[in-house]
Amino acid sequence: MKRCRWITLDELEGRRAEWHEFAANCVFPSAFADPGWILPWWRVYGNRHHPWFLILEDAKGSLQGLAPLVCRRTRMARTLTFAGGEWNGLETLLCTRDLEAEFSALLLEELDARRQDWDVWRIRRVPTESCLAQLLLEGCGPLKAAAHDIRLQPFLELPPDGAAFEARFGSKQRGTQRRKWRRLLELGARPRLVSDLAEIEPAVHRLLELRRARAMAMGQRYAHMDARFGSFLVDVMRESGPNGTRLWTLEVDKQTLVMRLDLVQGVREHSYLLGLSDGHTALSPGSSLERHAILEAIAEGRTELDLGPGRDEYKYRLGAIDRELTRLVALSPSIRGRIVGSAAALDLTLRNTSAADALRRRRGMVSERGASKAVRTPLREHANK
Repeated sequence: MKRCRWITLDELEGRRAEWHEFAANCVFPSAFADPGWILPWWRVYGNRHHPWFLILEDAKGSLQGLAPLVCRRTRMARTLTFAGGEWNGLETLLCTRDLEAEFSALLLEELDARRQDWDVWRIRRVPTESCLAQLLLEGCGPLKAAAHDIRLQPFLELPPDGAAFEARFGSKQRGTQRRKWRRLLELGARPRLVSDLAEIEPAVHRLLELRRARAMAMGQRYAHMDARFGSFLVDVMRESGPNGTRLWTLEVDKQTLVMRLDLVQGVREHSYLLGLSDGHTALSPGSSLERHAILEAIAEGRTELDLGPGRDEYKYRLGAIDRELTRLVALSPSIRGRIVGSAAALDLTLRNTSAADALRRRRGMVSERGASKAVRTPLREHANK
């Protein structure tokens, strides 16, 4: 007999080991639903939020489903989001393969029962093929999407060995990559993983320093990459340990050329943050380190590399394909929810217009908008490999 109930953060944290194992082996393994991500986020950003964690247990009390939601209350609205909010690269429910549809429906029923306690539910990046997205988009349950759009997010399907990955590129491209890599090695460059606890904090701050400088030069947002965000990432690395994070650095003569932070969950690796200096740019150190990190991920048995938000050209040169993610707004069925949530729904609708897309293009931003028909991607299959 299964039981569905709301759980406190303290109780869930006490089951951290079970939570972590469950997150790595569920239908959609995602580092952004792992305790190594959510607990640091809560410590740094959770002071204005209230935990809304719903779990499904079997007769023995073992986890069968987890919805890691939080609620933020302001004067204007009580807003539900996935824990981690805007820092997440992918949002999912955690559940076993045969219970995805059942748990998604149970969550909507539980939220409907608590309709007087929340107003708006904002989902930023949930797989379009997931049962949760389909229920909300089709409106066949107690809740439905008041507005939505489709986001395209690139990812790589990783082959079983490095040679098969290299074979994806033409001989000329492979030759150029290897020549530049040899030249970097001749200069003394050596890729390495930052794992020493004493080195984590300065390394993360150096990564953010590089990323901010790059963002400023390209006219991109950078204010959010502040000291608070740095503390959060340091905490993530310490909480997740070397098996859950990969902070790569490539240096020459004590000068950092490039750094990249990846998150690991089960068979999936998430490329999260890249910092690139202006040193030796002719040798493409960023691409060289990325190639090295991908080959290492393949050697360690990963079958997918999620490349994160942003449809940058270099991702497709690596062989990326697009996954459809849905961004949506659902309203509480209460009178207050319908009134307060209408503004949030209108805001999302306006963001999904041709005029908004044209403005993003003028700012140098590549559109993430996709068609309304879903392209099925092998998320479920990967969870079993």
